[in-house]
Amino acid sequence: MTKTSLFRAGSAAVAASAAALLIAACGSSSPPPNSVSPSGPGSSAPVSQASLVAGSKKEKGLLIFSNALSSQMTAVDQAFQKQYPWIHVTAEDDEDPVVFSKYTAEHATGTRTADLLLASAPGLWVGAVANGLIQPYTPPGMSDFPSFVSQGKGLYIFSPDPAITIYNKLVLKGHPAPGTVSQIVANGIAGKYKVATYTISNNFGYTAFYAYVHQKGWAALDQMGKTAATPGDGDVLGQDVAQGGFGVAVFESGLARGPIETTSAGKILGWEYTKDFTPLIPRGIGITAGAASPDSARLYLNFVFSSAGQQALCDAGFEATSNTFTPRNGCANTLKALYAAVPEANVYMTPFSAAVAGAQASFTARFRQAFHQ
Repeated sequence: MTKTSLFRAGSAAVAASAAALLIAACGSSSPPPNSVSPSGPGSSAPVSQASLVAGSKKEKGLLIFSNALSSQMTAVDQAFQKQYPWIHVTAEDDEDPVVFSKYTAEHATGTRTADLLLASAPGLWVGAVANGLIQPYTPPGMSDFPSFVSQGKGLYIFSPDPAITIYNKLVLKGHPAPGTVSQIVANGIAGKYKVATYTISNNFGYTAFYAYVHQKGWAALDQMGKTAATPGDGDVLGQDVAQGGFGVAVFESGLARGPIETTSAGKILGWEYTKDFTPLIPRGIGITAGAASPDSARLYLNFVFSSAGQQALCDAGFEATSNTFTPRNGCANTLKALYAAVPEANVYMTPFSAAVAGAQASFTARFRQAFHQ
């Protein structure tokens, strides 16, 4: 972790507070629909909302293995429980590999395990689908969402999280924040400030860099490798930029937007979309094949892709994707807001695909070459 003493004592205290807040955060109801599409494995008949509600009342809560921060998931879960107060939700905060390995191990032994999986790793999701870890289910209203939200066979995009640029206002000394990746790279090479980005060993980092190379090519990443350091994941980037070790971090998690805008972190830090290219990192969700509370899980998916659920996701810092959703409170964590700031042609979401999963080892080796690691 790179830290430098660039601030006076008072400013250093603010920077430390900003870093802590960023790390901690990098964390009106509408009626439920009347019917849903086919439910669990082997079922092809539509299941009514009333049937799901009745079934959920016989179940013993909802267990989610999730890679999202507890603070974020709690906000969404509480909104869900306002509609379904008899369903107690427990969301465990796990790393991507643990989400899948824990479910697989527990399911194999017959232990009570997750009803829903929530994770971001393309390779792990490809394996989960291929190995039958999730069951097919179609929530109502999917025609209101971009086609990429449905990844097939019961896998959906819970939130396509945008990567953003964060910067230290004191290091930039009042100069406007760079608005493009190419400008950040050029400024870094010119020595105007130090640049940081995600480590390739993190699934968020791999997915963002894969998207960048897919759209811009290896030559662009080679240029970034001439100036950018890779000190760690999003928490490390936030802390190091807040404390002045780096002036700018590119491809930081979009979850940093909330604390920068709403806490004292904003005294030191700012954020921008990079208008020449913004990667979306998909966070997938699916009902497990071994769900002990399948009806509760289906109600949860119904909620996520409802207007009330999209509002809850937006408020929690996730990205609302519905084409028909308008936040009631001006929340800007939506694809509509992103496309208003960045041309849609300059936005790319890395899919959950075998090609992406299979390329990770060779891509990582080539990345390390570009970054001289």
